[in-house]
Amino acid sequence: MRVKTFEAGSMQDALDVVKREMGEEAFILSTRTRRRPSALGLGEEAVIEVTAAVDETPAKPSVPAHPAPPLTYGLRPPLEAAAPKPAPPARSAARSGPPPAPPSPPAPPMDLQPLRRELLEIKGAVAALKDNDQRNTSILKELDQMKSLLNRIQRQGMPPAQLQLPSSLLELYGDLVANDVEPLVALRLCEYAQRALVDQDGDTAAGVVDAERARLFLRRVIADFIPVAPPIQLDPGKMRVAALVGPTGVGKTTTLAKLAAYAQLHLKQKVALLTLDTYRMAAVDQLQQYAQILQVPLHVALTVEDLRSALRFYQDRALVLIDTPGHSPKDTETLGQLRGLLDELPEVETHLVMSATTKPRDLTEIAARYEPLHPTRLLFTKLDETSTYGPILSTLVRVKRPLSYLGTGQEVPEALELATSRRVADLILPAPVKEAE
Repeated sequence: MRVKTFEAGSMQDALDVVKREMGEEAFILSTRTRRRPSALGLGEEAVIEVTAAVDETPAKPSVPAHPAPPLTYGLRPPLEAAAPKPAPPARSAARSGPPPAPPSPPAPPMDLQPLRRELLEIKGAVAALKDNDQRNTSILKELDQMKSLLNRIQRQGMPPAQLQLPSSLLELYGDLVANDVEPLVALRLCEYAQRALVDQDGDTAAGVVDAERARLFLRRVIADFIPVAPPIQLDPGKMRVAALVGPTGVGKTTTLAKLAAYAQLHLKQKVALLTLDTYRMAAVDQLQQYAQILQVPLHVALTVEDLRSALRFYQDRALVLIDTPGHSPKDTETLGQLRGLLDELPEVETHLVMSATTKPRDLTEIAARYEPLHPTRLLFTKLDETSTYGPILSTLVRVKRPLSYLGTGQEVPEALELATSRRVADLILPAPVKEAE
């Protein structure tokens, strides 16, 4: 292995020299910012010192990694491996949020015999009504809808206890489950809505609930169950530090660029970028391109001392955004190293970034495994790559962390929204056509 130290006036110049002399496969061992007398003897100038190494042993062939997707620029105005068994519940962080609820008991085994009998009775009633010269068209329509609903109940495996809901709320339950909301979470929401509607209108107890009214009310219930966080707060004269953590491939670097662009271009605040993900030169390139476009500094930190030095150097910046390595949530060793770095930042605002395309059970496991990093916010990306949004709600109910932002595409910074409870309710249970218009 060949090791060499380079000096340059900026991080970009230093990285260019390392690439030119040692190639793309060079490792960054350390970075340091120091000051030296200027060439003209007028004061001092900052010098970036980078120590790099390259393994000159021929590398074994490997399967090429998937290239990162192309990324572009602009914040749209906000609208207000599968686990073999369920993961243990997330431990409560000492710094934020109440302790999570104990794991919910499994749903009781299904007994479909009552459903089959009721379905046969309905089929017989429908056949009899159809022979009666269509004189009861309204009842016939309602029975046909009930038959369709019961068929869906059988396909989705609903426990028979759910049939105690009024037909309108039972229909909404089916909509929630079809949107990948966990069945038990969907049931609890519908039961809560039923109790509230009974208090308002005694007829609800007999199963008479207007479908549109039930949908509007359940949307408000869902919104009330969604905790949201304010945007990153920037205070004059105070440096705010925010870190993005999460598994590989969820879009942390793109999201970090969106936050930086919004603060720099729209809020007119001074921003600096700090990356902990620089084991190979190629890993810096994407973030370096964003830094050049935004004309903001980028600092490399591999050790605790690097991190402290960088934060001292950027005391004049309103916002320092930290990018972290993406890795499997089961890699406890790397998570421990990352925790050691983040523990040096007692006031850091840590956003756990997760993809909306991830399976619900995997989201629960990811949140549990990243709990040692004490995330204070949840941030969901790739909303544009899925058609079901229920896992977002199920995760918020179980993890009990507020939702900060929603990533809706690759555009920087446009495709990033400040999360609101109404926006999430729109995704989980769309509004009736009249309200939407």
